[in-house]
Amino acid sequence: MSAHDCVWSDIFDEQSRTNLQFGFLITGALATVAGFWLNSVLLLTDLRSDRSYRNLAFFTFISFVRRAVSIFNFLFVSNNYESVSCEFFGFVETFFAVYEYECLTHVCIERYVVAKYITNGWPIQKNHYILFQGSSLFFSALYAFPPVFGLGRFGLDFSCQSCILDMVLTETWDRYVTLTIFLLRSVKSTGFIVTMLVWARNLEAKFEASPELLQQKNFTESVVIMTVANIMCWLPIALIRGWVLTSQVLAGDDLVKPSATVLQFAIWLQWAAPAFTTAAMFFYDDRIHKKMVGDRCNKEELSKKE
Repeated sequence: MSAHDCVWSDIFDEQSRTNLQFGFLITGALATVAGFWLNSVLLLTDLRSDRSYRNLAFFTFISFVRRAVSIFNFLFVSNNYESVSCEFFGFVETFFAVYEYECLTHVCIERYVVAKYITNGWPIQKNHYILFQGSSLFFSALYAFPPVFGLGRFGLDFSCQSCILDMVLTETWDRYVTLTIFLLRSVKSTGFIVTMLVWARNLEAKFEASPELLQQKNFTESVVIMTVANIMCWLPIALIRGWVLTSQVLAGDDLVKPSATVLQFAIWLQWAAPAFTTAAMFFYDDRIHKKMVGDRCNKEELSKKE
């Protein structure tokens, strides 16, 4: 499949497509640099010994890698869908996109599990963290494999530069497979995220005052802010895709095409999400903030006093 076969090719004219690619490069580079900074702190400092921060690092690392690899491909590798099938690119993109969202979902689930165990006086089980990643990989495969076996299909996205779950519904029953996958990927995970964070905050409100429990509450607060920032970044493109799919069901298969300006904004915002993650954790998580700048500043102050 080539870009010439893309049904969305007439959305962008030559100038708007150039703007889209330039914005993609800028936001991707910003997200890559910010993601590298945050992951360096999570993986190369003593924060990696904390299971909660290590669980967070799965999400931040896959977010960083997805942007870094895409920027590398954009600059140095041609996405030639004629030599390598769109099904391959679509599977890889879908698997890791779902894995990213599932990792964030399980960061929020972990907050509830920790709060529940602390409230009941139970010791935290290490195998839960293995289960979190196992569950993330399971759902990633669950949503990425059906089109490989003919249940739904992959196709070029709005930009005609990458392959995702095809948003052009067929006239057969597998259109409902596509709609189901889309709803489970977005609505199910978002519902879990909101529910787990609300339950975690309610349980933490009952915590006794202590430095250890206060640290747990502060981490949950930073996770809430980070999660809201990411959902706001992903929401525009998810709503656009949902609108396109729903309109085909309700409007007799008429294919609506969003405006170039709206798509540019949605694509750029989604791709910049790791930068917002880094900003949220930098400003609202004391331990990460100190590792980013505080420890170095404290050492400089001590050296001046000496």
